[in-house]
This record gives sequence, structure tokens and C-alpha cells, in this order.
Amino acid sequence: MTSTKLGEITVNGKSISMFTPPHPQPDFLWVDAEELAAAFLNAEDAKRMTQHAQRYGDDVRAVVTVPNGDRIATVMCHAMAQGLCGAIDHWKGFKPKDDHDTGPAHNAYCLAAGRFMADNWPLSFEGMIHALRHPGGDFMKGGSK
Repeated sequence: MTSTKLGEITVNGKSISMFTPPHPQPDFLWVDAEELAAAFLNAEDAKRMTQHAQRYGDDVRAVVTVPNGDRIATVMCHAMAQGLCGAIDHWKGFKPKDDHDTGPAHNAYCLAAGRFMADNWPLSFEGMIHALRHPGGDFMKGGSK
């Protein structure tokens, strides 16, 4: 199974491609990692952040590559995209006020992604709970190729 582009969101004035999950389990949409990073970083830093995201763990496939227009895109699950935004916020000096305070990149991405998914990728209540408990589905554990 592969991911296919479902549409785009706009974050920080930049277009970010959203993809179907590369597995059959209920999951949130997957995101073009380099486009997301480039919404907040210069092109060189965005490329470097995308490369770091590809090194997640020995038995974990954190990303998948898919065609996106005229280039090969690295896409990651929604939870990984949230983590990428959190890392960008931290790298750019965001200091949370408490354990529930999230940064501007995280907030901007989550708001746009949530709106897009509500309109274009409705999950049942059970599907949302599954996606929350199993981010990236079995794909990230090496299954559902």
C-alpha cells in the first residue's frame, strides 16, 4: 500500500501536502516533512530536519517516500509531524510556560491539519481512538508494507 496526495494545507503562508496513510489501519493523514519544515525554516535547515526525521530507530519506519509533483517527498505520520514542529519550536527558542504549552509551529500545523482532516478525512470515533493509540499504524513497526 502506498500514500497518495489528498490535498494541501497552508501553514505560515506555505503549502504543505497531505497524504493518505501508507497502511490500512485507521490513522490520521501523513504530511510532506520537508514542506512542513520549510514553512518555518530556510531550505537548507528544512532538508537537514527531514534527514534527521528519517533516523528514528532500528525497527521503526518513521517515513515513506512518495511522488509529490516533480519530486520525491518524504512523508511522515501526523504524530511525527507534531514532533517535528515541536523540535522546530525548541530549536527556534520557544520556552513553554507549563507542560501544556505548545509552540507556534506546533499550533499552526495542528490547527491547519485538524481543519483539513475534519473536512477531507473523517474518521469514526473508534478510528480516531485507534489513530491516537497507534500513530503511524503497523507501518511504523515494520508491518503493512
